[in-house]
Amino acid sequence: MLAFQEQNCSLTLKEGIEVYDQYLLDNNKKLLVDKDNSTLIRDHDASHVIFGLDTSLEEESFLDSWLIFGCSYKLRYLLSYTKLPELKGLTKYLAKEIGYRKFVSLYIKIIPTHFKIFKKIKKMKKKWPFTPPEFYMERKISDLRKEYGIEILNEKDRMVPKLRWSGTISS
Repeated sequence: MLAFQEQNCSLTLKEGIEVYDQYLLDNNKKLLVDKDNSTLIRDHDASHVIFGLDTSLEEESFLDSWLIFGCSYKLRYLLSYTKLPELKGLTKYLAKEIGYRKFVSLYIKIIPTHFKIFKKIKKMKKKWPFTPPEFYMERKISDLRKEYGIEILNEKDRMVPKLRWSGTISS
């Protein structure tokens, strides 16, 4: 379990992102880097941290629900993440490697967890800004979660059958 996956994590958001980045590096994954005058990658990574999610396909799906329904964002900006060269062909690659049947079965298996997320989103005090202000980077994750009413999935809720593919991280 990663440090930011504790509800009352005392790390700052910046430190949480560093833990997230180290998790990727420890698993031989390439870190995406923001272009000049952009915080898109940082914003996406911060959303993984604030909602306490890793990069498995299942938890990426959970993140989609949190982002779409629990964040304030500009749709064009949010969608620009999917247009990054490193991610553009990922969906096609996944479909080819694991097949559409397994991909669909994955989403069916995790529907109950999405319902848990929707309940948690309804309890939030306000939507998390997909592009958090710079000064949030120095604030404790626990304080930000408290301010926004974010209750992350606990370890048991995140324990869903994980689909294995060439990009799987073993954490």
